[in-house]
Amino acid sequence: MKAAVYYGPGDIRVEERPEPEAREDNLIADVRCCAICGTDVKLATIGHPRWKPPVIIGHEFCGRLVHVGRNTRGFAIGDRVTMATTLACNRCPICARGLQNMCPDAKPISMVYDGAFAPRIAIPALALAGGNVVKVPDGVSDEAAALAEPMSCAINALDLVGLRVGDNVLIVGGGPLGALHAELAKAEGAAKVMIVQRSEPRLSLLRKLKDVLVIDGKEDVGARVARETNGLGADVVSVCAPARSAQEQALGYARKGGGISLFASLAKDAAAITLDSRAIHYGELRIVGASDSRPEHVRKAIALMAAGRIAERQLVTHRVALKDIHEGLELMKNKQSLKVLVYPEGRAA
Repeated sequence: MKAAVYYGPGDIRVEERPEPEAREDNLIADVRCCAICGTDVKLATIGHPRWKPPVIIGHEFCGRLVHVGRNTRGFAIGDRVTMATTLACNRCPICARGLQNMCPDAKPISMVYDGAFAPRIAIPALALAGGNVVKVPDGVSDEAAALAEPMSCAINALDLVGLRVGDNVLIVGGGPLGALHAELAKAEGAAKVMIVQRSEPRLSLLRKLKDVLVIDGKEDVGARVARETNGLGADVVSVCAPARSAQEQALGYARKGGGISLFASLAKDAAAITLDSRAIHYGELRIVGASDSRPEHVRKAIALMAAGRIAERQLVTHRVALKDIHEGLELMKNKQSLKVLVYPEGRAA
């Protein structure tokens, strides 16, 4: 079968790979579609030291089961599924605290196990043991289901920062995950959702989102947020831009007692930032990090999709065939898109 295989920084090849092996303890799914993640873009540019090539990449997917091992339980051929793709050991002290997304011995799909930029994917026994495989109900489209994994990361982030019904939310950075944050904040009952972005065409794409106030980053963002919140500032600020300045400036956008989520990570050699400790102290600000997600977050994402509370059609801006995956990666690298979906050969919409 044709698959997108990572060989090293900037070296992703569409080539023939063996079909996944059917085992008594695993599942195999036909991949319906798989979204390009920021991690895939990183692999296509600078690479990642944790990836051990060659490996099929892609992890934000929806698939239909074509093999169900006889030693598995709870699934049937024909079920549509998606996944929480960080497979934890569920034995270490971190997992014992319920933080499987930060398991030091995790074995992620597309890093340790082959991923979903291929016509078929094998779902290993470890995923079944950890509850990582999530059924997709009727009424949730394949494309919506493929967005459940990235949305689950936003769910984890907004849960950690303490989003409440009626909050005013500011999202700094209007890329794919920023847009997902905006849709999620609305679904969770935010009173006002604002998103900051500097470049086109993402500004134009974001303006298609319903009930989201788009702020051009070239204006005075702090002054605009103050006007929109009667001088108070945002209850929640989520920094989805991987930029030092965005993280440092976020304190000035939050109200007293507000929460700030440092969602986007910075490069390892440029991760040090300077924060105003007096603003944190006297404003009683909460600053939290958020990394990855767990199965319960993916289940919640699917439930929100099933309830019709997420407008996923506005989030998917481009679709490419697997053979054209480099076109999709370029769209993401050049900030010409929101989410880009990859379809196996012959299935591009």
